[in-house]
Amino acid sequence: MNRNLSAGRQLQGGSKGWLLMLALGLLSCMVMGLVLVWSNIERMDTTYFINMHQNTLRERQSLKAKLEVERERLLSPYELRRKARDFGMREPKPGQIRRMGQE
Repeated sequence: MNRNLSAGRQLQGGSKGWLLMLALGLLSCMVMGLVLVWSNIERMDTTYFINMHQNTLRERQSLKAKLEVERERLLSPYELRRKARDFGMREPKPGQIRRMGQE
């Protein structure tokens, strides 16, 4: 009879260990699931910001190219002559040009 009591206690102790391992397994699965979801959200957030900055970079590069074209147009000899004529300017005579020495 004494043997039956000790066998029953061993079964109860063994079931507690099994339940503990099950609870720890479920808890670890939940934690891993939350980590997976969190990392996916962070990845999507990072991707969004990368795309946003790439679009900003493309817009700025496009604007820079347009401004360079505009600068070249404004500095063209034709445009400079036209502006000079509008302001009443003319080409200098040979004696009117003075060159500064480089030091």
